[in-house]
Amino acid sequence: MNASLSRLGGGALVVGAAVGIVVQLVLAVNPSDRPTLNPTVIAMGWSDMVVGLLLILSLPALLSRVAQGSRALSVIGFACLAIAFVAYSEILGFERAVDSPYLVAHHVDLTQGPPLGMLVILLVGGFAKIIGGVVFGIAAWRSRAVSRVAAGLIIASSIIFASGLIPFLGEVVDLIGGVMLLVGLGMCGLQLVGLWGPVSTSEPHTETRLGAAV
Repeated sequence: MNASLSRLGGGALVVGAAVGIVVQLVLAVNPSDRPTLNPTVIAMGWSDMVVGLLLILSLPALLSRVAQGSRALSVIGFACLAIAFVAYSEILGFERAVDSPYLVAHHVDLTQGPPLGMLVILLVGGFAKIIGGVVFGIAAWRSRAVSRVAAGLIIASSIIFASGLIPFLGEVVDLIGGVMLLVGLGMCGLQLVGLWGPVSTSEPHTETRLGAAV
């Protein structure tokens, strides 16, 4: 991937991560676990879909750098993260922005809870987020193409998100894990843009050693 596309992807990654953090924080203070006509929740649903699309489209720019360390791990991690963003940003965002308001406005009986299909989607997306964060983070750590702090945040976000299986910790760890993942991806985006540390996989002083050998 050439430098211009890499910087463009990095910029989109930064914007997507920043807006995604705002969306998650706003949803944390506005109840969104049940169908509602709350305009804030609806707006955040639309925003979340835009965020998910930005992240999915910009991740290949990061993948092209991280793959230099471990192609198999990076591709598996990318695929899992893409599935997670589709489930939690696109599908869940659509449910908040369109589906739930329609059902509430038309007085549809919602006492039976969410449909089985939605539960399956969130379950698959959850496991994909856990696996994708750990695998992609390890690939980023090994590649040294991005900061190991960012790679560590991506790995830690998935571990914290997985701890949501513990009773009474679900909402808190979902928020913390989600924000940490976006912060890690945003840091990687800043490096791709060139605003925070150079992105280089070459060993230092390689040219100097070659010149000395000649």
